Amino acid sequence: MKIFGFYIILLLSFCWSTNYAQKANPSKATAYFHLAEKEFQDQRYTYAIPFYKAAIQYKLPADSLAMAHLAESFWRVKGYDSAQKYYLLFEQKFGPGFISGQRLSEIYASLQRYQDAAKICERLLRNYPTQYATWVSSRLEGFKNPDLFFKDSSAVTIHLLKLNTKQQDFSPQYFKGGMVFVSNRYTKANAEKEFGWDGLPFANIFWVKDTSELFFTDTLPARSVSGSYNISIKANDDYTARTSNDNDIIIASSLKSGYTGGDVHRLPKFTEDLNAKYNYGPLCFNNSGTKVYFTRNTLKAYKGRYNLEICEATLLNNSWTNVKVLPFVDPAYDFYHPAISTDQKKLFFCSNRPGGKGGSDIYYVDLGTDSTMKTPIALDDKINTAGDELFPTVQGDTLYFSSDGLPGMGGLDIYKTAPIKNGWKTPVNLGYPINSPYDDFGLVINSEKEKGLFTSNRLGSDDIFAFENTGTNLFNLTGTVLDKSTMRRLPGAKVVIIETVNNKISKDSLITDITGNFRFPIKSNHSYQLEYSKQAYTEDSGIIAKAIIVKDIDLNPVLLAPIPKPVVVAVTPAPKPAPVPKDTDGDGVDDSVDKCPTVKGTKENFGCPDIQARLNELAKMVFFKTARAELQPEALKPLNEVVDILMQYPNTTLAIEGHTDNRAGAAYNKDLSQRRANSVKAYLMAKGLKNNRFTSVVGYGLERPIADNNTDEGRQMNRRVYIKATFVY
Repeated sequence: MKIFGFYIILLLSFCWSTNYAQKANPSKATAYFHLAEKEFQDQRYTYAIPFYKAAIQYKLPADSLAMAHLAESFWRVKGYDSAQKYYLLFEQKFGPGFISGQRLSEIYASLQRYQDAAKICERLLRNYPTQYATWVSSRLEGFKNPDLFFKDSSAVTIHLLKLNTKQQDFSPQYFKGGMVFVSNRYTKANAEKEFGWDGLPFANIFWVKDTSELFFTDTLPARSVSGSYNISIKANDDYTARTSNDNDIIIASSLKSGYTGGDVHRLPKFTEDLNAKYNYGPLCFNNSGTKVYFTRNTLKAYKGRYNLEICEATLLNNSWTNVKVLPFVDPAYDFYHPAISTDQKKLFFCSNRPGGKGGSDIYYVDLGTDSTMKTPIALDDKINTAGDELFPTVQGDTLYFSSDGLPGMGGLDIYKTAPIKNGWKTPVNLGYPINSPYDDFGLVINSEKEKGLFTSNRLGSDDIFAFENTGTNLFNLTGTVLDKSTMRRLPGAKVVIIETVNNKISKDSLITDITGNFRFPIKSNHSYQLEYSKQAYTEDSGIIAKAIIVKDIDLNPVLLAPIPKPVVVAVTPAPKPAPVPKDTDGDGVDDSVDKCPTVKGTKENFGCPDIQARLNELAKMVFFKTARAELQPEALKPLNEVVDILMQYPNTTLAIEGHTDNRAGAAYNKDLSQRRANSVKAYLMAKGLKNNRFTSVVGYGLERPIADNNTDEGRQMNRRVYIKATFVY
């Protein structure tokens, strides 16, 4: 997901209010659309949304751009349920596009509807086979194999930090025994300056001076479907072993408050020495903690935009001084997310500067004199993709970063790589539970490499989590086999365990001991199938479904029934009568192959009637408003009859053609005929026909006349819609 724009800090905007109406008013609609476009282009998406809604509700002519930008605005502010709604409306009304498809695939992945996400990626590869093929293929690989990211997931335990708020808290960094992080939380009761991107306060840097003061919480904020509620769930955080004290119940829910009603948080800011007009972003420190590299907005606008820049400052006498913008920063583009290498020789960062692979890419510069820092070097194609690469961090030789262009679970996933000769190793997805179907980023690790911190918006807003590597855990799977008739323990029964990992099958087996017991070692998040057998007994089987296993499993007793000795009785079966051909409707097509056995039809239609003649008559009664694609009221009755006919025969597909006379230019007529054909399809779908019933919807304009265009009568005949039904079996 392209969330890096959230951290692109923009100028303060003022908020407009709008009153919506349902009545068409093209002038008002156009005015609202221009206001929305201004806010959208300046990336003030919170303010653009009501303007786009007003423009659409006032019936904006040619509203495809408004619909697309409204959906994208909701996407940018992380209103994924609303983004899904408007992207689907856009595709239903205007047809599928690349951006709408890409966004919907990520939304479906976030809902763990991976099959739907994969289908959209396959559609994108068919329709856009070249420019984005590598990117889409990588996403498809992850969506088709989500189980790969859960392998040995019990080796990692994560906890939600108590300091998180309902606003955005992200990008932690260790500093002098403590932790600093970025947040746009409320810091005072009165209104604060709004960031037009999401309508929240501008982001600043906060400091927890001792990591021993980082506490975990057992109350998790949860997503609400509508986005209009803040919900708290009293839970055992869903990521660690269950205990007897766990209580998974909703304990509080309240409507989201207005801007000035946010909770005020008193956690101290990192410093007052670093002053910016708008937001701060992610930062990093050198090994001694005497120099900081940080992200902020430019102090002066470039063509009306306050882009992102990377600055450095030096710690002198407990004050951060000598603030300067780094030499490679170009004010025309964004530069952000600095990360210093362990040997302090390189500074990694992200940028949308020209020449990259697309979106945001990761670069580095050599840390030396100002002259050596003027030439950014892009990381290779194994890391940078047509998607977004963001939030690099370095621990030893390992580079961690986030990407939505590599195989993943959905949204941004965290990956690790390391330098090799002439390039980098293929990035490895860190998998669940660090990664999720939402955005996961900004991972930092302490010196022992067993614990660390990262950010995720899996709970609705950006929150900071702690994680700990506990190693791969094995658990015991135990059970008992009994004789079903006597309910006594059954020694000598064979138990086979079948493990499936990445479509590879492995088997092991044992014989139950004298007490009928058996035991196998198993791993968390692996699938197992058990098969039980013993001579003279019926066989049985069971499945241990894939799950995050956190303790030993003791199965319920398995009952094997003795096989009774068969009683042989000689029976001479009666001969089966020969089947009698049957033709219920008397149309000459036998019922065994007649697809419409109760209605007379033709052999060509597999026994179904010829409905095309009536469809042709009805199509002649479909008229449009002059020079427009809007259906005349009198066209609705014949189209309703078309729907009734087609509903009776669901085994038909449709082709819709639009035609015009030769008045006006060819390009104009082709566009008009296409829009008219689209209008007919949209009406038929609104009445219940599914999209998969339509094989083609084509406007031919003036290319296929059926009469002389030199007469009024001929031109009238050429202005037509053709609806072709085909029986399919």
